Amino acid sequence: MPKEVLLPELAESIVEGEILKWLVEEGDPIKKDQPIVEVMTDKVTVELPSPYEGVLVKKLVQEGDVVPIHTPIALIAEPGEEGAVPAAAVATAGVEEAAPVAESGEERVLFKPDATEPEVKSPFAVAAEAPPRAAVAATEPKAGTNRFGRVLAVPAARKLARELGVAIEEVPGSGPAGRVRVEDVRRYAEERARTPAALAVAPGGFPPPYPYRTPAGYQGLEERKPLRGLRRVIAQGLWQSHLYTVRTLNVDELDATELVRLREVLKPEAEAAGTKLSYLPFIFKAVVQALKKFPQLNASFDWEREEIVYKKYYNLGMAVATDQGLVVPVVKDVDKKTVLELAAEVRALAEKARAGKLAPEDVAGSTFSITNIGSIGAVFSFPIINVPDAAILGVHSIQDRPVVRDGQIAIRKMMYLSLSFDHRLVDGAEAAMFLKEVIRILEAPGRLLLEMR
Repeated sequence: MPKEVLLPELAESIVEGEILKWLVEEGDPIKKDQPIVEVMTDKVTVELPSPYEGVLVKKLVQEGDVVPIHTPIALIAEPGEEGAVPAAAVATAGVEEAAPVAESGEERVLFKPDATEPEVKSPFAVAAEAPPRAAVAATEPKAGTNRFGRVLAVPAARKLARELGVAIEEVPGSGPAGRVRVEDVRRYAEERARTPAALAVAPGGFPPPYPYRTPAGYQGLEERKPLRGLRRVIAQGLWQSHLYTVRTLNVDELDATELVRLREVLKPEAEAAGTKLSYLPFIFKAVVQALKKFPQLNASFDWEREEIVYKKYYNLGMAVATDQGLVVPVVKDVDKKTVLELAAEVRALAEKARAGKLAPEDVAGSTFSITNIGSIGAVFSFPIINVPDAAILGVHSIQDRPVVRDGQIAIRKMMYLSLSFDHRLVDGAEAAMFLKEVIRILEAPGRLLLEMR
């Protein structure tokens, strides 16, 4: 009997993954631990290894499908085993759920391996032993959904829903077990089009997204691409940040003259040590010192338990622009590292991000984030909070500006700092004092020596 390959839980917060690319075809021989599929999850792309040796019998999901963790994604037959799924097995095996296969609207039935098959302790099997969090909350799935709470629908229906701007969760399904078919989506879209816009409400009570219509006469002058991969993950993250934080902005300016001077002095020593010294390591150290004085900004809100979580560790996310989109790798335990160590790690993570080689652990666990907009010349921005962090600091370009010092006009190297913070967790006065503390340290960067480890 072919064995199921499950989509494993690659990190604690990951609940689903998008199938980007199959690396093997049906009928191909596979070795154990051989990469078989690329999956996009939580802003990183990972290659999943095969837990078994044998032949790929069936792909249970297609490229572009978004599937929950613990979902079967492929069937692998052992060496010498018949490389086809017996018809009897499909008809009589315990059915977990009907899974979509093609955009024609057809359906496939998934089945579990025979109960007498020996237990396999692979990462996939181990992940499947523990019931998913969603399954613990209810023993019976809601009608029209699988055991993970995801709506049952054929891929063609999901694709059409995306093209029409329809939330698949709203569409009543007419297929087996309430599965949504293509005609269900069309019917729902037609009915919605006849409904006055003022009466339409999206899930959660929010207004529906604005509809897009191609202007008459311009139908052949547009190019459409599915919202997939990293861009889809970014869109979801920004939507969550917008909906579930009360984002407020505080702005101040930093006289970076002494910081610029110190960096110029230390650059040759950093280069001799084999690393490039930017301003970020100094800013990281200053931020950590300020976070220790104002722990409200090193916090998160736990929705399920209605608790504010104050963190006594300092993991700073840093926004990195790549060809695929923005990613936020995380520098762990910043308080325990020197400026030179931070410089080397910042550079290594940025290179991994631009090469698309970040691992799940590289983007997990941030407690506060920093976005260096100044590196591309921006004077000012309103950063979006990297949830579940409480705040994000925007660092902008350093410019020569005339300022008053001791009653005299002087040319100084000035920089704007913008702090976006969740007002549910941080009061405006706390945010302002935090930013003042960061500025106090960086304007006399020798103070960083007092906290060196």
